[in-house]
Amino acid sequence: MELNNTKPFEKPDAGQFAGTIVDVVDLPNYPSQYGPKNKIRIVWVLGPAAQGQKTLDSEGKPYQVIGMYNASISEKSSLFKTISMILNAAPPLMTTTEQVAQLLIGRSNLLFLTKTPNPKIQNDFYVNVAAIMPLPAGFPVPQAPQGFVRSKDRPKTQAGPNGQPVQTFAQPPAQPPAQPSTFQAPQFQLPPAGQPAPAPTNNLKW
Repeated sequence: MELNNTKPFEKPDAGQFAGTIVDVVDLPNYPSQYGPKNKIRIVWVLGPAAQGQKTLDSEGKPYQVIGMYNASISEKSSLFKTISMILNAAPPLMTTTEQVAQLLIGRSNLLFLTKTPNPKIQNDFYVNVAAIMPLPAGFPVPQAPQGFVRSKDRPKTQAGPNGQPVQTFAQPPAQPPAQPSTFQAPQFQLPPAGQPAPAPTNNLKW
């Protein structure tokens, strides 16, 4: 078995940044200290809010920050309060994560980021979206990195029949077979002359 050598996730400094939402991710049964919870992850890509501010990682890609929220849209929930700050208004009635995604993806705001130590890893820290404000008029809007793909559309790796890794892709919903556009009358064959016609039958099934 080969060890997974995932590169570390680079994080921005604390401060004010412009941010554009590029993804909303559905996380059902996400593990937490209170047991599995349905979660929603909002992903922002960052841009500068001040001259000389560092917004690119070591590979030249813009930093991203995330917010994790319980999948609850009640007025007292963190998700409701966050969406209200993003919209600068109360959110409309929504019942699915994809409705949240359609509402939020592409929206830009001014984000205030804070850092808190990671108790599990020395010299590591969490970056938190502490406040969300309207983006001032004329402010540069951050753009998603070239080739960015939403989480739900990325290939997933799972074990194949012989234990080998296999990538699976989201499949489009099956389309029903096309129906003929014109009605074709059934063909009847007349009996030979001198023979009686067969009795009518009803083959319809309800």
